[in-house]
Amino acid sequence: MTDSEPVLLNEVIVEILSWLPVKTLVQFSSVCKYWKSLLSDPHFIKLHLQRSSKHANLVLTLTTPTATNRYVTSCSIGSFLQNPYIASEYGHLLLNCKYKVLGSCNGLVCLIGSTHEDQIGQHWVRFWNPAIRLKSRKSPFLQVDLHANELGSTKFGFGYDKSSDTYKVVAVLCNRNAMEDSERTQVKVYNMGDQCWRDIQTFPAFPTIFRNGGRSMNGTLNWLAIRNYAAGCDWDTVTINQLVIVSLDIGKEAYKQLSLPVDLDEIPHVAPTIGVFQDCLCLFHDYKRTNFVVWQMKEFGVESSWTRFVSISYQHLQVRGRIKFFSLVPLCISENGDVLMMLNHSFDLIIYHRRDNRVECAKYHRKVWIDTKDHVQSLIVPY
Repeated sequence: MTDSEPVLLNEVIVEILSWLPVKTLVQFSSVCKYWKSLLSDPHFIKLHLQRSSKHANLVLTLTTPTATNRYVTSCSIGSFLQNPYIASEYGHLLLNCKYKVLGSCNGLVCLIGSTHEDQIGQHWVRFWNPAIRLKSRKSPFLQVDLHANELGSTKFGFGYDKSSDTYKVVAVLCNRNAMEDSERTQVKVYNMGDQCWRDIQTFPAFPTIFRNGGRSMNGTLNWLAIRNYAAGCDWDTVTINQLVIVSLDIGKEAYKQLSLPVDLDEIPHVAPTIGVFQDCLCLFHDYKRTNFVVWQMKEFGVESSWTRFVSISYQHLQVRGRIKFFSLVPLCISENGDVLMMLNHSFDLIIYHRRDNRVECAKYHRKVWIDTKDHVQSLIVPY
């Protein structure tokens, strides 16, 4: 090297590389030892994650009408809105029927596996980073007595504890106690890399059944739940005052209860669901079997910040029948808030454009999206 040849300072190299997509960085890791070392440095990984979060992606789960397997893939929100069946940017991960996607956090996707035999259920988790194509081994098994706890009654959540730099999976076990005619909950936590599940304080309410995985938001996991729930009661006997969002602080492992919008003054015919879109906690519910309503909590934890995002008639959405048993499932909201994607009871895709109140309906016979999760690219190793 001569004195006249330009040399980039390491600080400049770090700055440039931190803005690049993961796929490019993986290719660059073979350029030299310094770059390879840099791309595995925890400080660089966090810097890159901060900048990746500005480019929202989705983790998508799809199946086919007759298949027993599921396929998981990742793409940008913009690509998905333009073409919901666009080819994956990273290829597909094939899952058998034992697995489902629990959630995505900082580029890590949490997969839940379940099986049962002789009235004993077993759950386990694996972590997967689709951008760097690495997947962890199975976690220790979480055993469930199916006499007391139906397999589908265990509610999970996945999130990041910033205070300890730890990824956690929370399991809420809904135990039936026939002798006391009540239902109890037991809460277990698994930290990524640990060798066991551990107990934390019990859940303060009873989580609803339908599509109720814990939603990760600002260091918390959130579930829709029923207060003062009696064993054996059905949805028709639940009152609006019993419905609450239970928010678990992942770091403190303490609960807080959040009220629903004050304008929601009667129990919907179908159990509402919650989700996180546009960095806001959202509530989705049926209104009198005529409209689908979406609320956003504009300031997380502030109950007065609930704002009605949209209310759309089922007639306009071309949804007919089965409203008594099934509400629409939101998949994605565009970054500017103009486009809302949903699934109906037949898993047909409905695309609603807020700006001009336009609706598109699409029926696909070969592929069916059944779930989406917000996702960012990262270099975080899943173990």
